[in-house]
Amino acid sequence: MTMNFFEHQERARRSTGRLVIMFSLAVVGIIAVLYFFFALLLAGDSHPRGSLWQPMTLLWVMGGTLLTSGLACLIKISSLSAGGSAVAEMVGGVKVAGGTGDLAEQKYVNVVEEMAIASGVPVPDIYILQDERSINAFAAGYSIDDAAVAVSRGCIERLDRDELQGVVAHEFSHILNGDMRLNIRLIGVLAGILFIASAGEFILRYSGNSSSSRRRSSSSKDDGGGGGIILVGLALLLIGYVGYLFGSLIKAAVSRQREFLADASAVQFTRLPDGIGGALRKIGGYADGKLDSPKASEVSHMCFTSVSRSLFSFKTHPPLPERISRIENLPIEGLGPAAAATAAAAPLAAGVAGLAGTAGEGKIEARPEDVVASTGTVSSDGIRKAAKIVARLPSQLLEAAQHPYSATLLACLLLLPDEKRERRKMVRKGLSGILEKNDLAEMLRIEKFMGDLDPHARLPLLEMAAPALRMLTKSQEKDFLKRIDEIIKLDTRIDLREFCYATIIDFCLHGGGKLRGRNRKRYRKIKELAPDFSRVLSVLSDAGQDDSRNRQRAFTAARKKLDGKVKLKYEAGGVEMAELRR
Repeated sequence: MTMNFFEHQERARRSTGRLVIMFSLAVVGIIAVLYFFFALLLAGDSHPRGSLWQPMTLLWVMGGTLLTSGLACLIKISSLSAGGSAVAEMVGGVKVAGGTGDLAEQKYVNVVEEMAIASGVPVPDIYILQDERSINAFAAGYSIDDAAVAVSRGCIERLDRDELQGVVAHEFSHILNGDMRLNIRLIGVLAGILFIASAGEFILRYSGNSSSSRRRSSSSKDDGGGGGIILVGLALLLIGYVGYLFGSLIKAAVSRQREFLADASAVQFTRLPDGIGGALRKIGGYADGKLDSPKASEVSHMCFTSVSRSLFSFKTHPPLPERISRIENLPIEGLGPAAAATAAAAPLAAGVAGLAGTAGEGKIEARPEDVVASTGTVSSDGIRKAAKIVARLPSQLLEAAQHPYSATLLACLLLLPDEKRERRKMVRKGLSGILEKNDLAEMLRIEKFMGDLDPHARLPLLEMAAPALRMLTKSQEKDFLKRIDEIIKLDTRIDLREFCYATIIDFCLHGGGKLRGRNRKRYRKIKELAPDFSRVLSVLSDAGQDDSRNRQRAFTAARKKLDGKVKLKYEAGGVEMAELRR
């Protein structure tokens, strides 16, 4: 039974429920240990000596633990609300883009862009852990909308291109399988569990700083109280490390099988077992995947390999020899569900991302089931085609896609007609009232290189501009979207191509959350969706046929697929973009 991208995402959402259960068990364990400590401490004071049943103590411990752990968890998750970029920067990541001048960095950027184009998702934010000389990497974010890929400096310097591609493919598997959302929430869960240990460490530090002043005091009456504070701090620290053990167990439970799946997916994507296998061998040879960042332990479960060795933790990753052995024994064909999805996607070859072939190969034919199967999947053929597309892009357009200002102008240009003469006419005349003089001059400069652009590279180029567009300020973003709307309305009509480009631009800026958020109404019966189905099928029928008769026939053929389920009506007058996006 095969599983497509959407099923992977739904399974990942269900995994969050299991994480909540594991978190709850960990908190119950911590409460139990804390309760017995305070019950023993208070026995013989206000309670009969030896009495361990103290309801009020239990209530105080339970309330305090739930409150502090819950707040610590929420505060940490809130601090990472920006998604993958927040996680990468937390561990010292530096954002990079194409045209850096550093050959190793450029190799890495190219590999990430090729993988994103091949999988049909916007290019994630690209980070390098510049101070880390070991070999490691991770992908982070809540979804593909705010994803970031980060690798260590040692990763790009010690690995060759095939090995680096294997590591990046491994991380893209986590992105496409929906692992990132669970991983980033796990950071918050661990912050809640480890809060007790942090509190104990703080108390010990505070007691140590004040002990000298107590020793200088002429009276020793407070010594017992000071000793009690130190005892409480030490106990909280030790009990907190019970939480650390729980956290490590949760990490191991979440990560180990996902790492095997990501390794297998990397081989499936690249068809190069020696790529990811070679990277794992080099990690074993250098005996070094350790990250020096003080925040490394917080992201250890999402890294390519173990980041540290600790006596108090379970291993979050399978042993390197076992991973390498599994990779070497994997057949290149038939790697399970991912292989089946990729095979089903082969006829389409990621046409949406411009990978169906080169210009002039004819009309792209694809079945709906192929489109669904291809979403979020990667094939080795797709990666090769993506590499060719990136290699053939004019360097000036690549540079324009890397910087926020020029990326906005490039996005505007991609909205304009493909035909060179018509496009230049619109740039020179139609845009004079929309753009400032300097902006228009810069757009004309960029437009000179559009003539060499393969038509199949237009959408990939727009997706490559996504990281730069996400760097716009709120006011810049507002002005940019206003320009987009005005450009679309220049010819007094909005065609399906313009609508798709505008939607992708919106997705690059805001991700799927805002698009989905436009209408959160839930429907109980499919017939309630009849107006929406009618609009969408009417637009598709108009876009695919030249005359009204053929449009009506196309709509009728589509309607038969829903025959008996919902009554559809062809909207011959066209559909407003605002209605279609609603």
